Amino acid sequence: MAGQVSKEEVGTVLMQAMLAAKNLRPQRDRLMQLRRRLQQLSPGEDDKAAVQELATNLFKVYYIGIEAGARSIATCLELAAENGARLALNPAFAVMPDQHLYSALLTQRLPARPTTQKEAFARVEATFYAVKLAQEHYLPRCIEHLVGDRPPHPAPTATGEPPQAAASGSVDLDKARTYLNHACTLVSLAVKHIDLAVVVLSRFVDPEEVASLSDFTDKFAYISEDGPYPASD
Repeated sequence: MAGQVSKEEVGTVLMQAMLAAKNLRPQRDRLMQLRRRLQQLSPGEDDKAAVQELATNLFKVYYIGIEAGARSIATCLELAAENGARLALNPAFAVMPDQHLYSALLTQRLPARPTTQKEAFARVEATFYAVKLAQEHYLPRCIEHLVGDRPPHPAPTATGEPPQAAASGSVDLDKARTYLNHACTLVSLAVKHIDLAVVVLSRFVDPEEVASLSDFTDKFAYISEDGPYPASD
């Protein structure tokens, strides 16, 4: 059918969506866990070590953890486009200021029960923007307010290190909480979107192949070397 990924190719697209879903869910849980820790902190020199540990763990999630999910989502959209999908990407998202994009993603009107490939890929697109906004804006700003320095931008070939805590005067726990709350909201939204996309795309693949892809992505989805979350809390 015109405008759709063929049955022969949709499995490769679905695999990337599954990889993203299985990456993002534990990252969301980890962020929720770290948000609870941040809520328990209070300003003071005695908390400096705890603040540094929190910033380091947040860095691992944003720089390493969800980076794998973001790449899978981008690959999913690229493969879909290459194989004939009729995407409904919103060009305004790419140029919106961060705060406007945050509001737009939260109020975006999408079918509650997507049924078509086009509707599924709209969910993948929303997942991509939600993840990238959390990764590139809200989580780095949270870390900046914890340690007084902006962490490096994530890149596939980079080996970044989390910034070290600066003087206590540069720490603003209230602002850090605000940014982390926004990041948690975005990643939770992304998980909902990608889960729906996986359900819909699975309908275009033979059940045996869906089961095989699920087993494969269970083994190869990147969580992180510190997972699973939040068992250690």
